[in-house]
Amino acid sequence: MKVKFFSRSGTSAAELQLPENMVLLHGEQLDDRGQLACGCVPESARVLLGYGVDDMSLTVGTETKSSDLASEMLSGFDRDKVVLEATTLGFAELFCATNALLASGATSVNIIYVEPAQYQRVSPGGDQFMLSEPTRGYAPIPNAIVDLTSDEVEAGVFFLGFEPERLDRALEEHQMIASKDVKLVFGIPAYHPGWELDAIIPHLPALVQHGLQLDYCAANDPEAAFECLERTRAALSEDKRMFVAPIGPKPCGIASAIFASVYPEQVGLLFDHPRRKKKRSTGTDLWHRFTVTVDRSEAVPSEAEP
Repeated sequence: MKVKFFSRSGTSAAELQLPENMVLLHGEQLDDRGQLACGCVPESARVLLGYGVDDMSLTVGTETKSSDLASEMLSGFDRDKVVLEATTLGFAELFCATNALLASGATSVNIIYVEPAQYQRVSPGGDQFMLSEPTRGYAPIPNAIVDLTSDEVEAGVFFLGFEPERLDRALEEHQMIASKDVKLVFGIPAYHPGWELDAIIPHLPALVQHGLQLDYCAANDPEAAFECLERTRAALSEDKRMFVAPIGPKPCGIASAIFASVYPEQVGLLFDHPRRKKKRSTGTDLWHRFTVTVDRSEAVPSEAEP
């Protein structure tokens, strides 16, 4: 299995060289960047995705079914024309769509993401952010369910952002996590200078209390995040599994969705399904197009010379 990431960045959608006649699978438009990202195609080319946490359903446009049927629900779209709009999609929708496309034979996935100019803070200049409503807790996502009580699950990776309560809740609800080989990954460098400390400082109490490992990758680089996950997977003992908790920057969520899709036997997802606040960010910064290719062919060893 070979997974490669190709990226193109710019200050607008026009610089991303998006496919002609594309179909944009998107989520709820909550802020400036979400509206601009979805506005890069006509309304007739947009399809709204939604994930139901309570019944694990997926809504594609006006159709709602079990998310286990995501491949069937997306089968009517030309895979080469589909673009996932990660700015607006929640992680569960992003994973369901990514997994469905790859499971149905797609060899590449196109994803766009728009960085914010600023995230909303509780008070101007403060170190607390207004990004999500209180979460209802961690709940499984079909096709990536993991039993954290099992000794089979040996390791885990958390991608962290500005909300320390999300990590705290995971460690409280799943206390067995602390006994596993767990790594906390921060987005460094961050989108903007100084945001690294905004992420790290609120998590210091948990770091001190639980003695967890630290790692870093660029906040806007899904390839670096994927490589971070690969290092953990490569260290797994035989027949062991790992979990990934993508509760940080969305590009790390993109890497997590791809990773869990291509290694379903070894990887499960831990996610808390927060309700994102409206106007959670203002303005836009860099636009990114990520093209992820997956080569499933096995290399055939050449015959020895006679």
